[in-house]
Amino acid sequence: MQSLALDMEKEMEKYVVRNFADILRVLREHPEWLEELRKVILTSELLELPKKVDELLTRVGRLEKDVGTLKQDVTILKQDVAVLKQDVAVLKQDVAVLKQDVAILKQDVAILKQDVAILKQDVAILKEDVAILKQDVAYLKGEVGRLKGNDFERRIREKYYAYFGRILKKAKLIPFEEILPILDDAEDRKEITLEQRDAVLRLDVLISGQIRELGKDVVLAVEVSYSLYPEDLERAFERAQVLATILHKEVIPTVVACEATEDIQKKADERGILLIKVEY
Repeated sequence: MQSLALDMEKEMEKYVVRNFADILRVLREHPEWLEELRKVILTSELLELPKKVDELLTRVGRLEKDVGTLKQDVTILKQDVAVLKQDVAVLKQDVAVLKQDVAILKQDVAILKQDVAILKQDVAILKEDVAILKQDVAYLKGEVGRLKGNDFERRIREKYYAYFGRILKKAKLIPFEEILPILDDAEDRKEITLEQRDAVLRLDVLISGQIRELGKDVVLAVEVSYSLYPEDLERAFERAQVLATILHKEVIPTVVACEATEDIQKKADERGILLIKVEY
């Protein structure tokens, strides 16, 4: 670099500069000397000014691009804001409709509450009525059952020969008036208790006769029940035993029924109780 500067100085010494025109002529012939001239004439800040201007222009270009991008973004934002405004307007309308619906629902709920209160009162009244009806139905069932049982018992007693004729020959209905003195005497002799006496008198039917296959005299102590239950079997068995004690005869505990389960029939066979099923 130093050698190049010395060469330039030697070359400059060859020229005679008398006026500004000579300077221009020399610079045209040696344009490379312009840089050296600038270094002499211009300050370092001025020398760097073109570079700074280029940098500034570059930055301005970038800013222009950024401004363009911002303009696009602002345009999009404006569109988004417009859409949001529309959405907000729609939401406001929806909220207004919802408010109306909520108001209507509140009214409906208030009416429903009143209706429920009335229904509760009605249900309470109905429950009371149903409870009374249940009692009435239970009473009627009991009455119907008793009427049916009484009628069934009456039919067995009136047509005993039809129901017991296949088992006994010479079947005869024994009036309780004939048994009553015997029971009283047995009670007096302490052979039976008062409770046993009354139990025998509560038998439904007493039948005497001969067993067809054996020709043996027997008495049937009969309990009549439309639907047969275990306690019916027990009553018939116990009353037959008491009657056998005072009559000194064979007394067969007998039950007559329309309805009897297999378990009841099996139990009757095990206890030696005669079970006669009939239609009513």
